[in-house]
Amino acid sequence: MINEQKLQLVKRLGIGAAVVLLLLTGFLGGLRFGKPAKVSQKLVPVKGASTSALSTNNVTHFLMEYYTKKELTENRNRYKNLMTDEMYREAVAAENQPVNQAYKGYIINQVYQKATIYLDETDLTALCVVHYTNTQRSSLQSTVGELKDQANMDTVLLSYTKEGKKLLVNNIQNVAFSEPLDADNQNEYPESTTASSSSNALGTKPNDKVSITGSGVTSSSATGKGGHQ
Repeated sequence: MINEQKLQLVKRLGIGAAVVLLLLTGFLGGLRFGKPAKVSQKLVPVKGASTSALSTNNVTHFLMEYYTKKELTENRNRYKNLMTDEMYREAVAAENQPVNQAYKGYIINQVYQKATIYLDETDLTALCVVHYTNTQRSSLQSTVGELKDQANMDTVLLSYTKEGKKLLVNNIQNVAFSEPLDADNQNEYPESTTASSSSNALGTKPNDKVSITGSGVTSSSATGKGGHQ
């Protein structure tokens, strides 16, 4: 009688173990061959470069929008929001000058390449040696004789001002060095070079040249096309 009870108990335990084994097998098989479970992902937006602090990133962004253009005036809508309203009006006036209008259609496909940038974060100015290329044509009716990918270089002094949380360009001046930059101190230049479009201490306008010498800053009216083509 006792042996029969033991036998029934063993049978029940065996059946239970078999059921558990089958369930485990089915569960593991489902994990291996079934459809992958959906996992919800929360996308975190990547923040862009700060526009409230002067940096090489926002200076480079401005130079790219300002120098890259198919022809004169084509890029106004791109650089407009990077300037103060007063600076934008001065830039447009400079582009409308006869000396610059004379080149319209003859200098095309201008592309910003690179720049060496010296920052003055205290006075919010950036001294930029800008390299760019363009195509120069001798005729508006023909592409014969046009010179492609012509290398050019400008040196400009950008002055910034804060409007709300944004830094905007409020003055652009062409720069000519009467003396070479000190190789041991290339990131410094006279503080008196700072000028704004609304209160210009040098009395200069866009396309005026600013000469930086060892003794200070002088200005002279530009006669060439400069950076505004």
